[in-house]
Amino acid sequence: MKKRSILAVGILLTAALAWTALAQPPAGGGFGRMREAQVNALTSLQEQVTKLKAMMDEAPQGMQGRNFQDMTDDERTKLREEFTKRREEQRAIMASMQQQMDTLKGGRQLVTEHQESLAPLKDLLASAQGEKATATAAKIEKLIADRQKQFEDKMAAMGYSSEMLERMSQRRGPQ
Repeated sequence: MKKRSILAVGILLTAALAWTALAQPPAGGGFGRMREAQVNALTSLQEQVTKLKAMMDEAPQGMQGRNFQDMTDDERTKLREEFTKRREEQRAIMASMQQQMDTLKGGRQLVTEHQESLAPLKDLLASAQGEKATATAAKIEKLIADRQKQFEDKMAAMGYSSEMLERMSQRRGPQ
C-alpha cells in the first residue's frame, strides 16, 4: 500500500512540475520580448535612415541644373507636386522613426518623461486654482487632459494597457 501511495504521489508531483513548466512564458519573459522589440526598432531605424538619406541625395526630376524661374507653369506645378509628395514621404518616415525611438526608450522612460512634461502644467493649475481663476484653471485642465489622452493613445498603440501604465506610474513614486 505504501509503495502505491509513494508511486501515486511521485506521479502527481511530476505532473504538477510538468504543468508549471509548460505554463511558464518563453525564455526571457517580458525582458526577452522587450529586447526583441528594441532590436527590431533598431533595425527599422537603420532602414528608415537609409531611405531618408537616399531621398535627400536624389535630386527631384526636372530640376537637374535648371532654374525654377525658367520653367513653364506646367513644369513648376509638376515640380511642386513632386516636392509635396517627397515631403509627405519624409514626414511618414520621420513619424515611423519617432515610433521606433519610443520603442527603444521603453514604457517606463516614456511615462517618466510624460509626467515630467505635465509637472509645470500641474503647478500652473494649482496656481490658477489658488487665485480662483476658474476660466484659466478650466483651460489648463483641458490641456492636461488632452495631453494625457494623446499619451495614452500612443502607449496603447505600442501595446501598453492602462493597467500597465498605472503600475509604471506608481513605481515611479509620487510627484
